[in-house]
Amino acid sequence: MKRSSRGQVVVVLAMSLPALVGSMALVADVAVLYHNWQILQAAADSGAVAGAAYLPSNSLLAVSTANSFAEKNGIAASEITSTTVSSNDNSLNIQLKRTVPYSFALLLGLTTGTVSAQATAQVQSIGSTTGVTPVGIDYRQPYSAGQVVTLTEGQIGPGDWGPLALGATGASTFQQNVEYGYPGSIAVGDWLATQTGQMAGPTSSAFNFLINEGLSVDPSGTFASHTLSDPRVLIVPMVDFSSINGSSQVPVKGFAALWLVSADSQNNINTYFINQVASGSKPVVGDNNYGAYQAVLIQ
Repeated sequence: MKRSSRGQVVVVLAMSLPALVGSMALVADVAVLYHNWQILQAAADSGAVAGAAYLPSNSLLAVSTANSFAEKNGIAASEITSTTVSSNDNSLNIQLKRTVPYSFALLLGLTTGTVSAQATAQVQSIGSTTGVTPVGIDYRQPYSAGQVVTLTEGQIGPGDWGPLALGATGASTFQQNVEYGYPGSIAVGDWLATQTGQMAGPTSSAFNFLINEGLSVDPSGTFASHTLSDPRVLIVPMVDFSSINGSSQVPVKGFAALWLVSADSQNNINTYFINQVASGSKPVVGDNNYGAYQAVLIQ
């Protein structure tokens, strides 16, 4: 006797049901794995960039910051498998791993799966930035982290002590640009106008304003350890002052980062040369590395 077509369908369904259930289980759990990988990758990316912001000066703080940001983005401390800084202190890598319990795949005897993510961020020279302090320092002078740099202490050319006229000339514009940073973008290769005269009162007042603001928001901040947004951090253009003479134009060669210490009535603005990221900046490939950086995700 021939088996009915209905019976054949039942047999086929019965035989294919395990495979169908297995496929559904696989699709569902793969989706869960992918979702967890997305969480890990986002946390790795944010941790790497946040940590690299403290390079190359403070590798220990870079590592702790990277781990902290990863944890703030939903990662358990036990899921951070490694956080390392390169031998030249210019990049940071963070690696994460999570064990994810299966739900449907349990029917196939599978209990857990593993997802991993990693990210590397590197500090790179900046090609342009906003919010600079309108005082130039000569790019021909080599500087190193922790070195004392005194701004506007003496003439660098007839009528010039280092201030720059960004946006407009005049003491009031200069003072506003010191206190709040020049709002326009300045790039390597730009030519900037010099600001002649000493402007003793506005200069001292503006830099002391920043010192007081810094003491208010970060009382324990020092040039070696401070919040990245501390008002005492100055991003200044590195320029070529070799041909300066009165009202002149000087070319931008790069950008430096300084930590403001004091400003006296004689217009001596005392700072430390530091290495630090500059907010609002764009990285550039090249050798115009003068201490101001941007943290960039490279993988």
